[in-house]
Amino acid sequence: MASVPAIDERTGAYVSAAFHPENVAIHGNEDDLKKIVDKGPRGAIALAGLTVAMLLALWLAFFVFAFLPRGAVG
Repeated sequence: MASVPAIDERTGAYVSAAFHPENVAIHGNEDDLKKIVDKGPRGAIALAGLTVAMLLALWLAFFVFAFLPRGAVG
């Protein structure tokens, strides 16, 4: 499988913005990076917790409004 070239030979332009150093390089120094890493993945954890809470709320609503009114089976 052939890889996609990073630079177009005809124009000398980059094929993708992902190949630009300013799009993938870390701006700042080691102290700035340390501050970011020390905070941890709070946003991802909050999003995951919110998603799980919504899933449980929907399951509980479905249980209360669909299963309980039908009564016991048998």
